[in-house]
Amino acid sequence: MTAGPRKLKKARTSKSPNTSSEDLVERTQRSVSRLLRSLSQLMRMQLSSGPVTVQQCYALQALAEGPKAMKMLAAELGLHQSTLTRVIEKLERQKLVSRVRDADDLRSVRVQISEQGLATYAVLHEDSKRVIGAMLDMLPATRRSNMTETLELLAGLLDPANTEFQSLLRGCCQLAALPTGDDK
Repeated sequence: MTAGPRKLKKARTSKSPNTSSEDLVERTQRSVSRLLRSLSQLMRMQLSSGPVTVQQCYALQALAEGPKAMKMLAAELGLHQSTLTRVIEKLERQKLVSRVRDADDLRSVRVQISEQGLATYAVLHEDSKRVIGAMLDMLPATRRSNMTETLELLAGLLDPANTEFQSLLRGCCQLAALPTGDDK
């Protein structure tokens, strides 16, 4: 027995929500954190019985747009090159991608998706669209377009090619300044 669409509970029930900068940052941080955890869990569940891992799926998605140099693909996926090499090796063994030396720069390796890789990605993509469509159907119809536009705006801000975002990333990690258990 399947349940009908669940009603989304409002994040705030106050008639005049606090829109101070600090409150918006806190609310956004909580929402993004929850969203990332939920989507990560959903993707792991979706791929658990399939032929590829989450990282491999991301690689196929990026390569479906066209061949890429390993260095560029690593930057796009936010992976260290050694990690990407292992991901690509596994995809290559499954005949989902192939690596070729760049004719203009023999030191550079380009990765391209195979026909089998495209077919695999197409199935994953359609399944993902089905799930996202069902999620969008849970939102009020009047809010769907606005939500999608906001996500597109955020995705643009988080683009690895965005130099302001890259600068922010370089300056945001304060973990090194935190005391460790060894600091006595």
